[in-house]
Amino acid sequence: MEDIKMLAQQYQQQGNNCAETVVKVCNDYLDLQLPQEVFRMVSVMGGGVAGSGCICGALNGACLVLGVLVGRVDPQEKTKPEINVPVKAFYQQWMNQFKASCCRVLKSPANGGPVSCAELMAVTTEMVIRYIEENKLKK
Repeated sequence: MEDIKMLAQQYQQQGNNCAETVVKVCNDYLDLQLPQEVFRMVSVMGGGVAGSGCICGALNGACLVLGVLVGRVDPQEKTKPEINVPVKAFYQQWMNQFKASCCRVLKSPANGGPVSCAELMAVTTEMVIRYIEENKLKK
């Protein structure tokens, strides 16, 4: 998974935020063939949603990738549990690793931080790709 870390680092160095980096690496590595509009939507999720410091952009990006794979277009397509259970399970794994989902908290020395954004992007991308592969979520 070293190539995933290197790709994440490349995207970050090009100026992509945490959410963009996770989604773009997953798109490349998993060959998701996401349309450009997806990247436009994801671009506002960095910095804890438009720089607000709320939900971590890397986590948000990972959940969006999972949504592409397990989500629905229409409520009749899948039940809420069918779409929520896999994302909740990943979220729990992520929380076990990082202990907080708030960008502001993750970066705060008062809460055991700071965790670097570079680390969050690389580790989150590895985690979500491993989770997708282990759970055979990509058809």
